[in-house]
Amino acid sequence: MKLRFRTSAVALLAGAALALAFPTWRLHVLAWVALVPVFYLAAKATPLGGFWTFLTAGLMFHLVLLQWLLTNTYWAGGWAVWGYAALSLLMALYWGLFGFLWTWGRRRARLFPSALAAAVLWATMEFLQASLFTGFGWGSLAYSQGRVPNVIQWAAVGGAFLVSAIVAGFNALVAEMLAEPRHRVLKTAFAVALVAGSIGGGRFLLDEADYDTSPFRVGILQSNFPLEMKWDPEYAVEMARSAAQKSRRMYEAEPVDVFVWPESLIMAPIDAPEMQEAVSTLTAQAKCPLFTGATRYGETSGKPRNASCLVDADGVVLGYYDKVHLAPFGEYVPLGAYLPFIRRVVPAISDIEPGERQRTFAVGQRRLGPLICFEVLFQDLAENLRKDGADFLVVITNLGWFGESNAIPQELEIARVRAIETRLPLVHCANTGISGVFDPWGRFTPARGVVAQTGSFARIRQDVPPERLIRRRLVDALPVAQAGSRPIPLGPTVFPWIALGLSSVFIAGALFISPPQREPIFKIEPRTKRRKPMNG
Repeated sequence: MKLRFRTSAVALLAGAALALAFPTWRLHVLAWVALVPVFYLAAKATPLGGFWTFLTAGLMFHLVLLQWLLTNTYWAGGWAVWGYAALSLLMALYWGLFGFLWTWGRRRARLFPSALAAAVLWATMEFLQASLFTGFGWGSLAYSQGRVPNVIQWAAVGGAFLVSAIVAGFNALVAEMLAEPRHRVLKTAFAVALVAGSIGGGRFLLDEADYDTSPFRVGILQSNFPLEMKWDPEYAVEMARSAAQKSRRMYEAEPVDVFVWPESLIMAPIDAPEMQEAVSTLTAQAKCPLFTGATRYGETSGKPRNASCLVDADGVVLGYYDKVHLAPFGEYVPLGAYLPFIRRVVPAISDIEPGERQRTFAVGQRRLGPLICFEVLFQDLAENLRKDGADFLVVITNLGWFGESNAIPQELEIARVRAIETRLPLVHCANTGISGVFDPWGRFTPARGVVAQTGSFARIRQDVPPERLIRRRLVDALPVAQAGSRPIPLGPTVFPWIALGLSSVFIAGALFISPPQREPIFKIEPRTKRRKPMNG
């Protein structure tokens, strides 16, 4: 019992330590060592023991990482707590399955190095987390490495999953060194080579961004309107007028090629006369288009959609993009059409319908690829936009639901990885922060401009970190680089399937090629009777 308690305590501490590698703490080096004790314990356990060890660590990791979900209690009531706990447990079950397969297979598939098995199984696990049941890959190890420029460049080779595989493989390799004395010198050499190769090789993947071939500037607005104001129809036109006024003041100081406003800024139909007047006044005076979040309804269904649109210099809407990948419970109730009682038990904050397809927009000589809010989580959506000809991405988002929690910097790191994977510059425009532009190598330039009460435009000091810009009303003109070239064009798309294939080989080897299993999956320790002391 004491041994089980100590094992669980170590796993809980390891999971919490791993969460500290992510924003807002950013102790990114912990990602390289936090899982070592978990792998060590699993290496000495039965498969069931490996399952529970990783399940425990994964549950604590996600409870700490996703604590920003608790802010939803303000909007959805106490059900948000149950949702937070259930989502954390679901993500932890993926970890548990990983622990079971790795612990079970490492002693059977002897020809498959166990550290390599850990790397490909981990990449496969994250791939499934990001794909199954609408997908929620928020906890990918890669997102902890955004501030390590050399390491994160490997996302351009094999996507976030490759970066995670490298980090997980290193943890497993160190654990193997500690758990088994055989070949310790060789394992140490491999571990040193893995770190040196990750950092040194990543250095060769870095390059300078091209801003001069075809200069292009974007005018970003961080509106910082509270959600209560957005939901009040009386403020709809006033918000648009305020946004237009601040964008116009910025443009008078520094002209741009396109304005970008965040998700859920236009809360009434944009073709309504007063709304159209507020928008067209800006675009006509600046003689440049506006890309903005918008509100609209399906042509045939009449249901609301989370939309965005491009407005030309004459105030004419050139086209809409409706969000295709909705957030479960935030924007719809999963299975709500088939199980109506779910709506009564766990109501959605919103209930909207998805768009039919992704699309891009021509803006001068450039082509804009839009993503709305949590769509930035999905590698395939960004990849589709690149295939469709987008040479820069625009993520418009509204994280006002989560205050100043760690959701905001965490989502920004996810956007950074999407820019590196696609080698496309990415414009990140948020309602409450953090807004700015990534170059194709993940370097970030935050929006720092402010419009004073007198109407003058100025910038906040450069030494103010981006995290201090959350919930600030900002507007700025920032350059957008040219698209970069990827070292392996289809690498980020193909690698997760390679990892899945290698994982299948590892499991098949354990099933069919290896000798019969010598230790049970379930092992019960025999109880020993205490001897009574002899008298006399």
